[in-house]
Amino acid sequence: MPDKIRTILVEDNDVRLDRYIRRVFPNLKQSVIEKSLRKGLIKVDDCKAKSSDRVNPGQTITLKYLDYIEDINSERKYNEKLITLLRSNILYEDEYILAINKHSGVIVQGGVKVKISISDLLDQIREGETFKIVHRLDRDTSGVIIFARNASIARYLMEEFKERRIKKIYLALTSGVPSKDRGVINYPLIKKYISGQEKVIVDENSPNKATTHFSIISKLEHNVTYLKLQPITGRTHQLRAHLAHINCPILGDGKYGGKKAFVDGVVNQIHLHSYSLSLRLPNGKEVTITAPLSEHIKQSIDTLGKPIVSIQPGGKIKSRQGMLKR
Repeated sequence: MPDKIRTILVEDNDVRLDRYIRRVFPNLKQSVIEKSLRKGLIKVDDCKAKSSDRVNPGQTITLKYLDYIEDINSERKYNEKLITLLRSNILYEDEYILAINKHSGVIVQGGVKVKISISDLLDQIREGETFKIVHRLDRDTSGVIIFARNASIARYLMEEFKERRIKKIYLALTSGVPSKDRGVINYPLIKKYISGQEKVIVDENSPNKATTHFSIISKLEHNVTYLKLQPITGRTHQLRAHLAHINCPILGDGKYGGKKAFVDGVVNQIHLHSYSLSLRLPNGKEVTITAPLSEHIKQSIDTLGKPIVSIQPGGKIKSRQGMLKR
C-alpha cells in the first residue's frame, strides 16, 4: 500500500472534523472520509476520531496512505451505481425499517479486502438518515435484507432475530434430491479451518445447535431440486453447510459442495435466495416482506425445465407436487 502521508495543522476554532477535511480536500466524499476514519487512516493528534468530533487551532489532522484514500474516492462512480441499485430495489419501508432486495455479489459488511459494501453507504440511501445493520446475507445470497432507521429499533430487531421471532424463508436450487419430500435437518455446526480455509461443518459435539426445515417445490433435470428452506436458527452458513451435509449442496457453492455443486449449462453462482421475512414491528403491526427471485436462479430453472410454481400469500408454494405449507 502506498505510504503518502499528509499532515494538516488546524487553524480554525471549533469546527467539525469532516467539514475541516473537506475544506482542504473538497473532492473527498463524505462516505470516503467516514470509511477512512473507521479504518484509522485519518487521525487527530495521532488518535482515532469520529467525523462529528470538533477540532481547534493547534491540533493536527494526519491522513495516512493518502494515495489509498484518494483511490477509494476515485471509485465514487461505482459507489453511485451501487447506491442507485439499492434505491431502485427497495421492497418496503415505514417509520421503523427499510427492506431491500439485495443482489447476488453485493457485500453487506466491509472487510480487509472489501473496498465498498452496503455498510459504507448506509448514510446515502436516504438523505439525512443513517440506517443500521441488524442482520446479514452472504455476498452471493440474494433477497430480502432489512435495516433499522435508528439505534433503538436496531436493538429491538436484533433481539427479535436472537429470540427467533422473525420468520425467514429461503429458496434454493440444489445438486441432489433429499431422501424425503419434506423434513428437518438438525445437525450442530462449528467453524473450523480446513486446508487454510474457514468453513462451517457438522460436529455432533458442538454446542451450536442448528435446525433447518425443508420441503421440495419441484424436481428438475440433472438431479437438481428446487427447495423451500426455513432456518429456525441463524448460524453462519447454516443452509449451505446443512445441505452439503445431506449430499444436496446448493448449486454454485463450490466451497461446501465441491465439484458436485456445478451442473453443465448453469451459471456458476450460488443459487440461494432470501425470499421472505415475517416480523412484528415495534407498534405491533405484523409484516411479511418478499423479494422476487434473482435473474440467475430464474434462468437456471428455465434451463433445467421450468416447474409450474407460484408462491401464494402466507408463504404457500404451489407446484406440480401440490401445495407445500410453511
